[in-house]
Amino acid sequence: MKTLLIKSLLLAFTLAFFGCSSDDDKDDITPTPENAKFVVMTSSDRSFGGGYFSTIDGMPGGTLPTTNAKSLQISDAFGFRTFGKWIFNRSNAAGDEGLQKFTVNADGSLKDEGFIAGSTQFLVVSATSGYYLDETRGTLKIQKFNPTTMLRTGEIDLSVVKKDGVEYQAVGKHTIAAKEGKLYLSITYGTNVAKGYGDDVFNSIFIAVVDIATEKYEKTITYDGLKGIGWGSSGNKMWSIGDDGALYLYNTGLNVAFTTTNIIRIKKGETDFDKTWKFSTDQLQAGNSLAIALVKGGKLYFEMVSTPLKPDFSNLPANPIFDFYTYDMTTKQVTKLGGMPQHEYVYANEQSITEIDGKVYLWVKNQSQNIDGYYVVDGDKATQVFNIQHQGAIQGFAKLSE
Repeated sequence: MKTLLIKSLLLAFTLAFFGCSSDDDKDDITPTPENAKFVVMTSSDRSFGGGYFSTIDGMPGGTLPTTNAKSLQISDAFGFRTFGKWIFNRSNAAGDEGLQKFTVNADGSLKDEGFIAGSTQFLVVSATSGYYLDETRGTLKIQKFNPTTMLRTGEIDLSVVKKDGVEYQAVGKHTIAAKEGKLYLSITYGTNVAKGYGDDVFNSIFIAVVDIATEKYEKTITYDGLKGIGWGSSGNKMWSIGDDGALYLYNTGLNVAFTTTNIIRIKKGETDFDKTWKFSTDQLQAGNSLAIALVKGGKLYFEMVSTPLKPDFSNLPANPIFDFYTYDMTTKQVTKLGGMPQHEYVYANEQSITEIDGKVYLWVKNQSQNIDGYYVVDGDKATQVFNIQHQGAIQGFAKLSE
Protein backbone atom coordinates (compact mmCIF):
# COMPACT_ATOMS: atom_id res chain seq x y z
CA MET A 1 0.00 0.00 0.00
CA LYS A 2 1.36 3.37 -1.02
CA THR A 3 1.19 5.85 1.81
CA LEU A 4 1.09 9.61 1.67
CA LEU A 5 4.62 9.62 3.02
CA ILE A 6 5.88 7.81 -0.08
CA LYS A 7 3.57 9.79 -2.37
CA SER A 8 5.07 13.00 -1.03
CA LEU A 9 8.51 11.70 -1.87
CA LEU A 10 7.46 10.66 -5.38
CA LEU A 11 5.83 14.05 -5.92
CA ALA A 12 9.10 15.68 -5.03
CA PHE A 13 10.92 13.39 -7.47
CA THR A 14 8.54 14.60 -10.17
CA LEU A 15 9.08 18.27 -9.38
CA ALA A 16 12.79 18.17 -8.82
CA PHE A 17 13.53 14.60 -7.71
CA PHE A 18 12.82 14.64 -3.99
CA GLY A 19 13.30 17.58 -4.34
CA CYS A 20 35.65 10.46 15.98
CA SER A 21 36.46 11.98 17.96
CA SER A 22 39.48 14.04 18.83
CA ASP A 23 41.58 13.52 21.93
CA ASP A 24 39.49 16.22 23.61
CA ASP A 25 36.41 14.00 23.27
CA LYS A 26 37.86 10.78 24.68
CA ASP A 27 37.02 11.63 28.29
CA ASP A 28 33.34 11.58 27.28
CA ILE A 29 33.42 8.03 25.92
CA THR A 30 31.28 5.51 27.81
CA PRO A 31 31.88 1.80 27.15
CA THR A 32 28.93 0.12 25.45
CA PRO A 33 27.48 -2.65 27.67
CA GLU A 34 27.49 -6.08 26.05
CA ASN A 35 23.77 -6.45 26.72
CA ALA A 36 22.85 -3.09 25.17
CA LYS A 37 20.05 -3.35 22.64
CA PHE A 38 20.46 -1.97 19.12
CA VAL A 39 17.96 -1.70 16.27
CA VAL A 40 18.64 -1.51 12.55
CA MET A 41 16.24 -0.77 9.70
CA THR A 42 17.06 -2.15 6.25
CA SER A 43 15.26 -1.70 2.95
CA SER A 44 15.05 -4.62 0.54
CA ASP A 45 16.27 -2.45 -2.33
CA ARG A 46 17.21 1.20 -2.90
CA SER A 47 13.75 2.26 -4.07
CA PHE A 48 12.52 3.03 -0.53
CA GLY A 49 9.89 0.31 -0.45
CA GLY A 50 9.60 -2.50 2.06
CA GLY A 51 12.20 -3.79 4.46
CA TYR A 52 12.84 -4.96 8.00
CA PHE A 53 13.39 -3.89 11.58
CA SER A 54 15.95 -6.12 13.33
CA THR A 55 17.31 -5.95 16.86
CA ILE A 56 20.83 -6.88 17.96
CA ASP A 57 22.25 -7.55 21.43
CA GLY A 58 25.40 -5.50 21.96
CA MET A 59 27.32 -3.38 19.47
CA PRO A 60 27.37 -5.43 16.25
CA GLY A 61 30.61 -6.32 14.54
CA GLY A 62 31.81 -8.09 11.42
CA THR A 63 29.44 -9.12 8.63
CA LEU A 64 25.77 -9.27 9.62
CA PRO A 65 22.84 -11.06 7.97
CA THR A 66 20.15 -8.81 6.53
CA THR A 67 17.57 -10.25 8.93
CA ASN A 68 17.32 -12.59 11.89
CA ALA A 69 14.64 -14.88 13.28
CA LYS A 70 12.94 -12.02 15.13
CA SER A 71 13.04 -9.40 12.36
CA LEU A 72 9.80 -7.55 11.62
CA GLN A 73 8.88 -7.08 7.97
CA ILE A 74 7.56 -3.61 7.17
CA SER A 75 6.01 -2.16 4.02
CA ASP A 76 7.81 1.20 4.13
CA ALA A 77 11.44 1.40 5.25
CA PHE A 78 12.38 5.08 5.07
CA GLY A 79 14.10 5.98 8.33
CA PHE A 80 13.02 5.91 11.96
CA ARG A 81 13.65 7.69 15.26
CA THR A 82 14.01 6.58 18.85
CA PHE A 83 13.23 7.95 22.28
CA GLY A 84 14.80 5.96 25.09
CA LYS A 85 13.72 2.35 24.58
CA TRP A 86 10.96 3.29 22.16
CA ILE A 87 11.12 3.08 18.36
CA PHE A 88 8.97 5.39 16.23
CA ASN A 89 8.21 4.89 12.56
CA ARG A 90 6.25 7.02 10.09
CA SER A 91 3.96 4.12 9.16
CA ASN A 92 2.81 0.82 10.62
CA ALA A 93 4.04 -2.57 9.45
CA ALA A 94 1.30 -2.70 6.81
CA GLY A 95 2.39 0.64 5.38
CA ASP A 96 -0.48 2.80 6.63
CA GLU A 97 0.60 6.38 7.21
CA GLY A 98 0.77 7.45 10.82
CA LEU A 99 2.94 7.38 13.91
CA GLN A 100 3.83 3.83 14.95
CA LYS A 101 5.46 3.02 18.28
CA PHE A 102 7.37 -0.21 18.89
CA THR A 103 9.17 -1.66 21.90
CA VAL A 104 11.48 -4.67 22.02
CA ASN A 105 10.44 -7.89 23.74
CA ALA A 106 12.91 -9.92 25.78
CA ASP A 107 13.40 -12.31 22.86
CA GLY A 108 14.32 -9.47 20.48
CA SER A 109 11.03 -9.29 18.60
CA LEU A 110 9.24 -5.98 18.18
CA LYS A 111 5.96 -5.26 19.94
CA ASP A 112 3.27 -2.92 18.60
CA GLU A 113 2.75 -0.29 21.31
CA GLY A 114 0.27 1.96 19.54
CA PHE A 115 -0.50 3.78 16.31
CA ILE A 116 -1.81 7.28 15.57
CA ALA A 117 -3.32 7.36 12.09
CA GLY A 118 -2.71 10.43 9.96
CA SER A 119 0.39 11.65 11.77
CA THR A 120 3.21 12.84 9.51
CA GLN A 121 5.99 14.96 10.98
CA PHE A 122 6.34 14.44 14.73
CA LEU A 123 8.40 15.08 17.86
CA VAL A 124 8.62 13.25 21.18
CA VAL A 125 9.62 15.68 23.93
CA SER A 126 9.14 13.45 26.98
CA ALA A 127 7.43 10.24 28.06
CA THR A 128 4.14 12.12 28.30
CA SER A 129 4.51 14.94 25.78
CA GLY A 130 4.69 14.80 22.00
CA TYR A 131 3.52 16.70 18.93
CA TYR A 132 2.63 15.87 15.35
CA LEU A 133 1.04 17.28 12.22
CA ASP A 134 -2.19 15.74 10.92
CA GLU A 135 -3.22 17.80 7.91
CA THR A 136 -6.73 16.32 7.96
CA ARG A 137 -7.29 18.11 11.28
CA GLY A 138 -5.92 21.39 9.95
CA THR A 139 -2.63 22.43 8.38
CA LEU A 140 -2.23 25.30 10.84
CA LYS A 141 -2.80 23.14 13.91
CA ILE A 142 -0.24 21.03 15.77
CA GLN A 143 -1.66 17.95 17.45
CA LYS A 144 -0.58 16.85 20.93
CA PHE A 145 -0.18 13.26 22.10
CA ASN A 146 1.03 11.18 25.01
CA PRO A 147 3.92 8.94 23.82
CA THR A 148 3.35 6.48 26.66
CA THR A 149 -0.31 5.82 25.87
CA MET A 150 -0.10 6.84 22.17
CA LEU A 151 -3.32 8.80 22.54
CA ARG A 152 -4.04 12.25 21.09
CA THR A 153 -4.45 14.80 23.88
CA GLY A 154 -5.40 18.01 22.08
CA GLU A 155 -4.07 20.58 19.65
CA ILE A 156 -2.44 24.00 19.38
CA ASP A 157 -4.07 26.40 16.92
CA LEU A 158 -1.51 28.48 15.04
CA SER A 159 -3.78 30.19 12.53
CA VAL A 160 -2.16 33.43 13.68
CA VAL A 161 0.65 32.75 11.18
CA LYS A 162 -1.71 32.65 8.19
CA LYS A 163 -0.87 34.99 5.32
CA ASP A 164 -3.51 36.28 2.91
CA GLY A 165 -3.18 35.22 -0.70
CA VAL A 166 -1.06 32.10 -0.13
CA GLU A 167 -2.67 28.89 -1.42
CA TYR A 168 -1.05 26.32 0.85
CA GLN A 169 0.05 26.98 4.43
CA ALA A 170 1.17 24.52 7.10
CA VAL A 171 3.00 24.49 10.42
CA GLY A 172 5.37 21.69 11.36
CA LYS A 173 5.29 20.04 7.94
CA HIS A 174 9.06 19.91 7.59
CA THR A 175 10.33 20.68 11.10
CA ILE A 176 9.07 20.19 14.64
CA ALA A 177 11.92 20.82 17.08
CA ALA A 178 12.25 21.65 20.76
CA LYS A 179 14.89 23.44 22.81
CA GLU A 180 14.80 24.80 26.35
CA GLY A 181 11.04 24.75 26.78
CA LYS A 182 10.13 26.08 23.35
CA LEU A 183 8.72 24.43 20.25
CA TYR A 184 10.14 25.50 16.89
CA LEU A 185 7.70 24.79 14.06
CA SER A 186 8.52 25.39 10.42
CA ILE A 187 5.94 27.46 8.57
CA THR A 188 5.38 26.44 4.96
CA TYR A 189 3.96 28.91 2.46
CA GLY A 190 3.48 27.10 -0.84
CA THR A 191 1.00 26.09 -3.53
CA ASN A 192 -1.87 23.63 -3.74
CA VAL A 193 -0.01 21.75 -6.47
CA ALA A 194 3.14 20.77 -4.59
CA LYS A 195 1.84 21.32 -1.04
CA GLY A 196 5.10 22.50 0.44
CA TYR A 197 7.63 20.46 -1.53
CA GLY A 198 9.86 22.80 -3.51
CA ASP A 199 7.22 25.47 -3.99
CA ASP A 200 8.13 28.11 -1.39
CA VAL A 201 6.55 31.41 -2.40
CA PHE A 202 8.87 33.50 -0.21
CA ASN A 203 12.67 33.62 -0.21
CA SER A 204 12.74 33.23 3.56
CA ILE A 205 12.59 30.60 6.28
CA PHE A 206 9.81 31.08 8.83
CA ILE A 207 9.57 29.35 12.20
CA ALA A 208 6.82 29.72 14.79
CA VAL A 209 8.02 29.74 18.39
CA VAL A 210 5.61 28.24 20.93
CA ASP A 211 6.07 28.02 24.70
CA ILE A 212 5.64 24.38 25.70
CA ALA A 213 4.42 25.05 29.26
CA THR A 214 1.69 27.52 28.29
CA GLU A 215 1.11 26.24 24.73
CA LYS A 216 1.04 29.87 23.62
CA TYR A 217 2.38 31.19 20.33
CA GLU A 218 5.13 33.70 21.08
CA LYS A 219 6.48 34.91 17.74
CA THR A 220 7.58 34.06 14.22
CA ILE A 221 11.30 34.22 13.50
CA THR A 222 12.57 34.76 9.96
CA TYR A 223 15.78 33.96 8.12
CA ASP A 224 15.83 35.83 4.80
CA GLY A 225 17.61 34.64 1.68
CA LEU A 226 17.05 30.89 2.16
CA LYS A 227 14.18 28.61 1.21
CA GLY A 228 13.10 25.71 3.37
CA ILE A 229 14.53 23.60 6.17
CA GLY A 230 14.04 19.87 6.48
CA TRP A 231 12.03 17.62 4.17
CA GLY A 232 8.74 16.51 5.65
CA SER A 233 8.33 13.10 4.01
CA SER A 234 11.63 11.80 5.40
CA GLY A 235 12.29 9.81 8.54
CA ASN A 236 15.36 12.03 8.93
CA LYS A 237 14.19 15.05 10.94
CA MET A 238 17.07 17.15 9.54
CA TRP A 239 17.90 19.08 12.69
CA SER A 240 19.90 18.37 15.83
CA ILE A 241 20.91 19.79 19.19
CA GLY A 242 24.68 20.19 19.44
CA ASP A 243 26.66 19.52 22.59
CA ASP A 244 26.89 23.32 22.82
CA GLY A 245 23.12 23.45 23.40
CA ALA A 246 22.32 25.13 20.08
CA LEU A 247 19.59 23.98 17.70
CA TYR A 248 21.07 23.32 14.25
CA LEU A 249 18.66 23.34 11.29
CA TYR A 250 19.47 21.97 7.84
CA ASN A 251 18.67 23.90 4.67
CA THR A 252 19.10 20.92 2.33
CA GLY A 253 18.92 22.57 -1.09
CA LEU A 254 16.43 19.93 -2.23
CA ASN A 255 13.86 22.58 -3.10
CA VAL A 256 16.27 24.84 -5.03
CA ALA A 257 18.01 22.19 -7.17
CA PHE A 258 21.10 22.31 -4.93
CA THR A 259 22.04 25.88 -5.86
CA THR A 260 22.72 26.48 -2.17
CA THR A 261 22.75 24.43 1.04
CA ASN A 262 23.31 25.66 4.58
CA ILE A 263 23.11 24.94 8.28
CA ILE A 264 21.73 27.70 10.49
CA ARG A 265 21.25 27.75 14.24
CA ILE A 266 19.50 29.11 17.30
CA LYS A 267 22.01 29.35 20.13
CA LYS A 268 21.57 28.07 23.66
CA GLY A 269 19.62 30.59 25.71
CA GLU A 270 18.23 32.27 22.58
CA THR A 271 14.92 31.98 20.73
CA ASP A 272 15.87 33.67 17.46
CA PHE A 273 18.27 32.82 14.66
CA ASP A 274 21.96 33.50 15.19
CA LYS A 275 22.45 35.77 12.16
CA THR A 276 26.21 35.97 12.85
CA TRP A 277 26.76 32.29 12.01
CA LYS A 278 25.94 30.13 9.01
CA PHE A 279 27.70 27.04 7.70
CA SER A 280 27.58 26.43 3.96
CA THR A 281 29.50 24.22 1.57
CA ASP A 282 28.73 26.45 -1.42
CA GLN A 283 32.29 27.80 -1.56
CA LEU A 284 33.85 24.38 -0.91
CA GLN A 285 31.89 22.38 -3.46
CA ALA A 286 28.98 23.52 -5.59
CA GLY A 287 25.88 21.37 -5.81
CA ASN A 288 25.92 19.76 -2.36
CA SER A 289 23.07 18.87 0.00
CA LEU A 290 23.40 19.15 3.79
CA ALA A 291 20.78 16.75 5.14
CA ILE A 292 22.66 15.43 8.17
CA ALA A 293 25.17 16.83 10.66
CA LEU A 294 26.43 16.47 14.21
CA VAL A 295 28.05 19.08 16.44
CA LYS A 296 30.34 17.58 19.08
CA GLY A 297 33.55 18.69 20.76
CA GLY A 298 33.84 21.92 18.78
CA LYS A 299 33.49 20.13 15.44
CA LEU A 300 30.67 19.93 12.95
CA TYR A 301 30.48 16.57 11.17
CA PHE A 302 28.90 16.66 7.70
CA GLU A 303 28.96 15.05 4.25
CA MET A 304 29.89 16.64 0.93
CA VAL A 305 29.89 15.56 -2.71
CA SER A 306 33.01 15.20 -4.83
CA THR A 307 30.99 15.92 -7.98
CA PRO A 308 28.23 18.56 -8.03
CA LEU A 309 24.70 17.22 -7.84
CA LYS A 310 22.85 17.95 -11.05
CA PRO A 311 19.82 20.27 -11.02
CA ASP A 312 17.68 17.45 -12.42
CA PHE A 313 18.83 15.17 -9.55
CA SER A 314 19.91 12.51 -12.06
CA ASN A 315 23.24 11.75 -10.35
CA LEU A 316 21.86 11.60 -6.80
CA PRO A 317 20.21 8.14 -6.53
CA ALA A 318 22.48 5.21 -5.59
CA ASN A 319 25.62 7.14 -6.49
CA PRO A 320 28.61 6.97 -4.08
CA ILE A 321 29.96 10.50 -4.55
CA PHE A 322 29.86 11.69 -0.93
CA ASP A 323 32.65 11.91 1.68
CA PHE A 324 32.53 12.77 5.38
CA TYR A 325 34.24 15.87 6.75
CA THR A 326 34.65 17.87 9.94
CA TYR A 327 34.50 21.63 10.31
CA ASP A 328 36.36 23.12 13.27
CA MET A 329 33.98 25.66 14.82
CA THR A 330 36.89 27.78 16.10
CA THR A 331 39.55 27.65 13.39
CA LYS A 332 37.05 27.07 10.53
CA GLN A 333 39.32 24.37 9.15
CA VAL A 334 37.64 21.67 7.05
CA THR A 335 39.13 18.16 7.25
CA LYS A 336 38.19 15.13 5.17
CA LEU A 337 37.82 11.96 7.23
CA GLY A 338 39.82 9.02 5.88
CA GLY A 339 39.57 5.25 6.10
CA MET A 340 36.27 4.92 4.22
CA PRO A 341 35.18 4.63 0.60
CA GLN A 342 32.83 7.22 -0.82
CA HIS A 343 29.19 6.70 0.04
CA GLU A 344 25.67 7.39 -1.15
CA TYR A 345 23.38 10.20 -0.01
CA VAL A 346 21.94 9.81 3.48
CA TYR A 347 18.30 10.27 2.42
CA ALA A 348 16.09 9.28 5.38
CA ASN A 349 18.74 7.74 7.62
CA GLU A 350 18.35 9.82 10.77
CA GLN A 351 21.42 8.13 12.27
CA SER A 352 23.81 8.36 9.30
CA ILE A 353 26.01 10.57 11.49
CA THR A 354 25.30 9.57 15.06
CA GLU A 355 26.85 9.57 18.52
CA ILE A 356 26.78 6.37 20.57
CA ASP A 357 28.39 6.28 24.01
CA GLY A 358 30.60 9.28 23.24
CA LYS A 359 31.83 8.03 19.86
CA VAL A 360 30.82 9.25 16.40
CA TYR A 361 29.56 6.61 13.97
CA LEU A 362 29.12 7.11 10.21
CA TRP A 363 26.95 5.19 7.75
CA VAL A 364 28.70 4.19 4.52
CA LYS A 365 26.82 2.67 1.58
CA ASN A 366 28.84 1.75 -1.53
CA GLN A 367 27.17 -0.97 -3.57
CA SER A 368 30.06 -1.51 -6.00
CA GLN A 369 32.32 -2.39 -3.05
CA ASN A 370 29.64 -4.46 -1.26
CA ILE A 371 29.74 -2.07 1.68
CA ASP A 372 26.69 -1.07 3.69
CA GLY A 373 27.61 -0.52 7.29
CA TYR A 374 28.92 1.75 10.00
CA TYR A 375 32.37 3.16 10.73
CA VAL A 376 33.58 4.66 14.01
CA VAL A 377 35.61 7.87 14.01
CA ASP A 378 39.00 8.16 15.69
CA GLY A 379 40.64 11.51 15.06
CA ASP A 380 40.69 12.21 11.32
CA LYS A 381 39.94 8.66 10.18
CA ALA A 382 37.37 5.95 10.70
CA THR A 383 37.36 2.15 10.81
CA GLN A 384 34.56 -0.23 9.93
CA VAL A 385 32.48 -1.64 12.79
CA PHE A 386 30.03 -3.84 10.89
CA ASN A 387 28.77 -4.49 7.39
CA ILE A 388 25.66 -5.93 5.73
CA GLN A 389 26.08 -7.36 2.23
CA HIS A 390 22.77 -7.04 0.40
CA GLN A 391 21.07 -5.24 -2.47
CA GLY A 392 19.13 -2.95 -0.18
CA ALA A 393 20.33 -0.29 2.21
CA ILE A 394 20.51 0.45 5.91
CA GLN A 395 17.87 3.07 6.68
CA GLY A 396 18.82 3.61 10.32
CA PHE A 397 20.83 2.25 13.25
CA ALA A 398 20.38 3.21 16.89
CA LYS A 399 21.11 2.15 20.43
CA LEU A 400 18.06 1.88 22.68
CA SER A 401 18.23 3.07 26.28
CA GLU A 402 16.03 2.87 29.35
